[in-house]
Amino acid sequence: MVTERYEVPDDEVAVEQERLRHLGGTRDRRTFRIIDRIGISEGSTCLEVGAGAGTVSRGLAERVGPQGTVWSIDQDLRFHDAMPANVDIRQLDLVSDTIPESSFDFIHARAVLQHIPEREAVLDRLVVAVKPGGWLLVEDSDMRAFAEQPLPEPFATVHRILASGAGTPWRDPHYGTRLVAHFGERSMLDIGVDGATGLMRPGESSGEWWFLAIDRVLPHLVEASTITAAQADRCREQMRAPDLVMLGPLMLGVWGRRD
Repeated sequence: MVTERYEVPDDEVAVEQERLRHLGGTRDRRTFRIIDRIGISEGSTCLEVGAGAGTVSRGLAERVGPQGTVWSIDQDLRFHDAMPANVDIRQLDLVSDTIPESSFDFIHARAVLQHIPEREAVLDRLVVAVKPGGWLLVEDSDMRAFAEQPLPEPFATVHRILASGAGTPWRDPHYGTRLVAHFGERSMLDIGVDGATGLMRPGESSGEWWFLAIDRVLPHLVEASTITAAQADRCREQMRAPDLVMLGPLMLGVWGRRD
């Protein structure tokens, strides 16, 4: 099993950046449908949490215009693309570093909190960082159906380990399902939710964000004797078979306004 924190060695940075761009390619459109439904005004101050390659930060920068500002933050900035002048790229640890209170008109975090053991405390900090009347949007997954769907072996076993979080005990792969309740507990107003899944295929962003993650973890599973080297090779063949089509994870976006 993989029990160490998810870290990217320097020689894998390019692959991880590609994976994050694929993630943006398959999820950004839906994210911005929600953002545009909420409505971000020109001149607003936004915070993009766990920015990755920065694709959402760029879209927010376009919406707030030159008089607005976007903080694009991540603990690891090696994957971050160059940004427009109104984007402030900052290396920041959500758990230990300071986030200014009552400072942002809009805050967004996607596929971030499920990976942080201190996720409840971090959510508290994000709520407090929103200005009164401002909005918080958090997107996270429920991977139960995704993990249990029928797939060929050994791909099914490897996929289930990653999707269920079995190898990463600090992760909550179903955190998206808890967000509505957590927003209510924090007295957020005008709470809304949007949920969607889709199909995943090899060679497309819809699938490659996940298959590249599996590529990176396979050597660790072999090293831990969870699977054999031959099974790892077979898994690579199966997950990129030209006729493969599979169910994607359920992604839940929950938003609310601070009183």
